[in-house]
Amino acid sequence: MKKIAFYILFTLFFTRCTNKNKDDEIPVVPVNIYIDLNLNSSAPLNTVGGYIYESGGNKGILVFHNFDDRYLAIERTCSYHPYDTCNLITMDKSGLILKCGKYNGNSFIDCCGSAFTFEGFVSKSPATQSLRTYSAVKSGNSLHIFN
Repeated sequence: MKKIAFYILFTLFFTRCTNKNKDDEIPVVPVNIYIDLNLNSSAPLNTVGGYIYESGGNKGILVFHNFDDRYLAIERTCSYHPYDTCNLITMDKSGLILKCGKYNGNSFIDCCGSAFTFEGFVSKSPATQSLRTYSAVKSGNSLHIFN
């Protein structure tokens, strides 16, 4: 009986230690967006490396025309303390790095210091989790973003 109790406590302890902090989980919301690639507002997506900010998700979605000619749709909520009010993913002026914060004119206002690749992977801490991504499928002149 003592072995069973020890096993249960041991399992609970290590399960608890490996779980993500609930405060760092980006809330899941339904996403089902269609973007007409013929519109002027989506013109940057017709060029490799181009991107736009689209409403939807938690704090918006960054849609990026990847260098392999695929489209990426990335949640703009940073994975480090996603409930902070300043927590917003913004494309760096270089077009290659996503940073947590926003621009005010030409000045960047940093939020947590985290940075991510344009595919959403962590490149600079304190964030440890990748950004949430959504499926992006092009069909003709339409781009469908969904989860």
